[in-house]
This record gives sequence, structure tokens and C-alpha cells, in this order.
Amino acid sequence: MSKFVIFGLEEEKYGVSIEQVREIMPITDVTPVPGTPRFFEGFLNLRGELISLVNLRLFVGMEDISQRDEASILILSSLEGMVQGILVDEVTSITEISWDDLQTIEEGKGGKGFPKELLKGIVDTDFGLVVILDVERILSGEKQETAAIE
Repeated sequence: MSKFVIFGLEEEKYGVSIEQVREIMPITDVTPVPGTPRFFEGFLNLRGELISLVNLRLFVGMEDISQRDEASILILSSLEGMVQGILVDEVTSITEISWDDLQTIEEGKGGKGFPKELLKGIVDTDFGLVVILDVERILSGEKQETAAIE
């Protein structure tokens, strides 16, 4: 069993391994950078460290969140030391999930959703289906580099 941070985007639930979550924080001041993709919110200053922030809704083709009161920032860290913030609608829980319970998942429909290569799988929990994300691949920046500026 491993612990996962579960968060929401619209009605969907996603999870990332707690081992790769450095911090969960409320919305804070972000410095935008002109000429970047729409999903790139900018940089935030976290105790003297500049961290890039990606709006996860826009990253997967959803509409931007209208009310940011409940929104949170997850500071993720890869095994290689890459650090990035992701903006999510809300963090709903921290729960234990067995890696053995993960099932494969297909890509999102209608051009929305995470590309299959960024997903570890899907698991049925007490509070519904949760899609587990591959933090290593998200932070590698492969999709971010190829995303078109909208």
C-alpha cells in the first residue's frame, strides 16, 4: 500500500504518489511570463526558490476554473530533482492505494484529458474512480514542450 494525494479537476478525481508531493499550498501570487503556452501560469516564489506553475485544467484541455477560492497548488518533485507546481481545483484527501489495484486506462475523450503516456492507471476507491498520474513523465516536460500556444 502506498499513500496518494487525491485532487479534483471538474468532476474527475486524480492522484499522485505522496512521495512526490513536496508541499500542498493555497493559491499565492504568481508572476506571469509573456509568450508562454496558455497552461503556464508563471513562476511563484516559494521561500526564495522560483517554481514554475502549470494550470492542470488548461494543460489537459479543460476550461479554466472560474472560482479559485478552493483551488490548491501541489508542489511536485521528481526522482531527478525536477520541481514544479500544478494548480488543481481542490485537494480532496490523502488515501492508501495498492499498486496492484491499478488498471490500465485509455486516453481522454474529445481531445480532453491526459495523454495515455502520462497515466499510471485507474483505481476504484471508496469515493469513486481515481486516475493515478505519472509525475516523472509530467515533470519531464515532454508534452509541455510540444504543446501549441493557444
